[in-house]
Amino acid sequence: MRPSLEGVRVIDLTHFVAGPWATSLLGDFGADVIKIERPDVGDGSRHLDRLFGEGRSSYFVGLNRSKRCLALDVHTPDGQEVLHRLLATADVVIANFRPGVMQRLGLGYEQLKERYPKLIPVSITAYGEDGSLATKPAMDIIIQAQGGVMGLTGEPGRPPVRIGAPIADFVGSYLAFSAVVLGLYVRETQGISQQIEVNLLDGQVSMLANLMAGYAKTGNPTGPQGSGHSQIVPYQVFETLDQPIVIGCLTEEFWRSFCKTIGREELVNNPYFLTNADRVENREKLIPILDVIMKGKCHADWLSEMEAHGVPCASINNLQDLIDSEQVTRNGMVQTISHPSLGPITVVGNPLHLRATPPQSHHYAPSLGEHSKEILEELGYTAKDIDQLLNARGPTAQRKEGSK
Repeated sequence: MRPSLEGVRVIDLTHFVAGPWATSLLGDFGADVIKIERPDVGDGSRHLDRLFGEGRSSYFVGLNRSKRCLALDVHTPDGQEVLHRLLATADVVIANFRPGVMQRLGLGYEQLKERYPKLIPVSITAYGEDGSLATKPAMDIIIQAQGGVMGLTGEPGRPPVRIGAPIADFVGSYLAFSAVVLGLYVRETQGISQQIEVNLLDGQVSMLANLMAGYAKTGNPTGPQGSGHSQIVPYQVFETLDQPIVIGCLTEEFWRSFCKTIGREELVNNPYFLTNADRVENREKLIPILDVIMKGKCHADWLSEMEAHGVPCASINNLQDLIDSEQVTRNGMVQTISHPSLGPITVVGNPLHLRATPPQSHHYAPSLGEHSKEILEELGYTAKDIDQLLNARGPTAQRKEGSK
């Protein structure tokens, strides 16, 4: 079978996380993703560390596979001319600038629609295209705070905590990926090319769907629960003799099995703990009892016993645990990409599994301008024109791999 998005060309004007990860996922499914970066500087995330050399931070390398790179200054006339040649061949253009930037570059939706009626422009912003916050600077930690997620994270009575992974950025990237695929489907089935807008704030708010209805009815705020859950008990981390374990009793059946496993079946009929609603209301009575019990054995013994009784449970994995995990490996979520000068690089796989047209991480994260000549040749530039463009300091100045 051909790759799912073979024949689709995506012009990638994004930087840092939400945009680059979305376009890498598209590239994994066969889209020809051309990443446009500023000459001599590139995506700002290239310079967050030097683990793979100057201009190849581990941050950038992990987020920018399956795409080609054209170094291009889109603010110059020559750069604009090259960009518009590219847009004439493209299906999607995706950017994550603040509102107004694309318009100032002559790349606003109305401008693009008139010139390229089949092109699907995609905008990823922090807060949306308009509104009181729209033009304010923001990044993952800001959006976690603004979107309500950080206010639910941390221990009761202590300051809020940022979720360890940049969840606002990654949720935004998955929303953008989904929106692009929907946009292509609508164009294919209805002949409509439309502007697509995704913002990180909406992504965070959307994750509160299980909480919003209850709060709107009662007005009772939900604050940080530590590792616990505001709506389910027990559903949290417990300390054991040696290391923590997670228990999640989502149903009454799991609760009964849990009580049997810990040798306290009488808790099932305790009037304070009869239903999940009762346990939530009386968590201050129940959790101290369970804390004492769980500290009575080591975590491996509890895992074995819980699993034998069908109780949902788990160790708390770190990155090395994920690399060593049989399940994670079987799912293809830890992969190795070969780099011509750096050798094998371990990266995260694509979480979307299509049996007939599976994703394929087919290219390492490119060096700045690595494919400039190749792409310009495809656009019909002559060898002389290419030399002039690549030797100029403006439109497509190409930096040698590893140089400063």
